[in-house]
Amino acid sequence: MLRKAETMNARKMFGRVLPGLLMCVALQGGAAWAQDSYPSRSIRLLLPGPPGNITDTMARMMAKSVGDQLGQTVVVDNKPGAGSIIATELAARAKPDGYTILMISAPFVTNPGLYDKLPYDSLKDLLPIVQLSENGFLIAVNDKQPWRSMQELVDASRKSNSGISYASPGIGTVMHLAGQLFNVEYGTRFVNVPYKGSVQAGQDVAGGHVPVIIDPIATTIAMIKDGKLRALAVTHAARQKELPDVPTVRELGYPKLETKSFSGFMLPAGTPRAIVQKLNVAFNKAINDPEIQKTLASQNLVGGTPEEFGAMLKGEMDRWVPLIRQLKIKAE
Repeated sequence: MLRKAETMNARKMFGRVLPGLLMCVALQGGAAWAQDSYPSRSIRLLLPGPPGNITDTMARMMAKSVGDQLGQTVVVDNKPGAGSIIATELAARAKPDGYTILMISAPFVTNPGLYDKLPYDSLKDLLPIVQLSENGFLIAVNDKQPWRSMQELVDASRKSNSGISYASPGIGTVMHLAGQLFNVEYGTRFVNVPYKGSVQAGQDVAGGHVPVIIDPIATTIAMIKDGKLRALAVTHAARQKELPDVPTVRELGYPKLETKSFSGFMLPAGTPRAIVQKLNVAFNKAINDPEIQKTLASQNLVGGTPEEFGAMLKGEMDRWVPLIRQLKIKAE
């Protein structure tokens, strides 16, 4: 009788547990099926900038290649404004299903210092997919200025009572911060003159209105080749093939001045790992496509794993946010 009672109790318990087990199996199977079938519709790629610039071009090239690989359209949705906060917030609040991707650049790591409060947590509300590009800057002077080397410029800035002005594309940009980092780390006296973008900044330095500029190579190289600007150093870790004779700041004895801009892609936090990996594979294939490499040769395409990109983002944020707060720099 005891064995019969035990058997009946076991059957009752199994009857209670079985529905839960079946539900777990169904949910796991459904999740696996959803990830295997991803994507089943078009994907939205949020871009925190206007159409027509190099970042927009890069985004559209990546979108076309990734879309072709996945068999779905990747639609670039330009959402400029508020220092990239508008697009980033949209992505952070989007459903974590892989159908909303965000393209980011340097403001992603500087905004937490420039703004007292953001409507999202940059590292908690978004997941990295892959780093797309990485670019250093040129430190260049108007060709009529007397400084023929970086050391001469540094010496002159230290001796100047009022400091030496340098043009940057705006308050809080990494180019602006690079000049301030120079002051903090090496005792120079450089004074930022902010512009609304690289074009006007470059024109004013070429015209002799401001003596120095810190700006991406892509936006200054034409003026250097025309003899309007003289390049003194690159802030990238390696010399650039466009200007092989221009030394790096590390070579010149200023290793802490290595600075860069970058771009890459993110997803809302909570996106299934399988989808993150699927997109990482697709983006890496696009990045390594010979035609894309050729077209975007000046952008120093990177690629890699989500973990590598995440570590880079944290490192950049740990570097810039304390400096921004130390100098009390605020977005304008």
